[in-house]
Amino acid sequence: MEKIYKVHNVDARLINSVIKEKLVDVTITSPPYFDLKDYGSEQQIGFGQEYDEYLNDLKVVFKNVYDVTKDSGTLWVIIDAYRRDGEVVPLPFDFSNKIKEVGWKLQEIIIWKKDKTVPWAHKGQMRSIFEYILVFSKSTEFNFFIDRVRDFTSLKKWWVKYPERYNPKGKTPDALWDFGIPVQGSWGNGYIDHFCPLPEELIEQILKITTNENDVVLDCFSGSGAVLSKAVNMNRKYIGFELNPDYIEMFHNYLNNTGEVKRNDFLFEEQNTLDQDKFEKLIFELRALKYARLLYNELKKIGLLSENLKISVEITNQKPVKKNALLQVKYNILFSEKYDEIKLNKEIIKLTLKQPLSKFGIEPIFYFTTLYDIFESKVKQKFVYCYSNKVTHKFSSRINKNEINESPKPIIIFSNIKVDLNEKDYE
Repeated sequence: MEKIYKVHNVDARLINSVIKEKLVDVTITSPPYFDLKDYGSEQQIGFGQEYDEYLNDLKVVFKNVYDVTKDSGTLWVIIDAYRRDGEVVPLPFDFSNKIKEVGWKLQEIIIWKKDKTVPWAHKGQMRSIFEYILVFSKSTEFNFFIDRVRDFTSLKKWWVKYPERYNPKGKTPDALWDFGIPVQGSWGNGYIDHFCPLPEELIEQILKITTNENDVVLDCFSGSGAVLSKAVNMNRKYIGFELNPDYIEMFHNYLNNTGEVKRNDFLFEEQNTLDQDKFEKLIFELRALKYARLLYNELKKIGLLSENLKISVEITNQKPVKKNALLQVKYNILFSEKYDEIKLNKEIIKLTLKQPLSKFGIEPIFYFTTLYDIFESKVKQKFVYCYSNKVTHKFSSRINKNEINESPKPIIIFSNIKVDLNEKDYE
């Protein structure tokens, strides 16, 4: 079986002669241009063919790809329209309809802004700086790990004050990807000489979304091997098909000369993705604290606010039971005078089921008491951070928990959570 994980000098129409089972997790490929580029092989698809013959050959290739792909697998095809006889030929959409006949389901259309193209255009057309990335699946249950590529570094400053508005993992990528194509001769310090090598960053993004380590990556038109090289860097298995032996040699040359460096670069990057976990934790902490402050305001509106009300906040380690809840938080509330327990519970439930509290993804657990000793006993940490009824993204002081009862009136929230953010730092 290990002999299958290599680049095969075999026609892509004969994939089923090499791969005999469903073992592919993702295919990332760019079919040969239709009758525009000569890739140097007599059996090549595209160059010298009629359009219908070209599409039918692609149908054969991707029927075979379909047959060797796991049910959870996906197909990502980088493809472009072109002009012929004074009009645009919508190849991406003709291609999509053609392989739909063999079972592929179109799930997404991504626009790849590749930018580095010739700076001129012919009369009656715009400068072409993009291609299509068509995403297909075999079923509705396909691997799509979008959290791995969320952007949490370019969020607007408002996440500090409004953490409930932002996904704890970061911003979902949109369907416009901006990755410049490699400059010829510079990709791999001159190892690659190919019409359109794909950017490493683009390939890495797809592999993060679709695969785990040791998963199988296929490129049925592997060319100089950009997809396969990145698969190796990310510790995935690879299978390639390429008719031109010169391209296969380029791939091996590139891998031998850069593989270790590229692998180390990827590992270094992975070690630094812990920042995303820290961001998620911070968003959860901001949500838990702000929830307490808004609860205070809502109680005030309905006349259930005790003069010296205090709230302790603790994020539990328990998984929420409530649907759509992201975290479970204990809120221990101290009232300075007697309250109607039945009425309070009824009103609290109402408040948590509507905006603004319903937007926080929090499953709250409430404890109420008028006895300070009981309140203090539920504060597990010896020292707590104090927050006012106006600001919960920056603590005001740190005190011993037995000093809570002596804290001034604006200080209503006490927690083991330490948040010390200055809005101006995130502008």
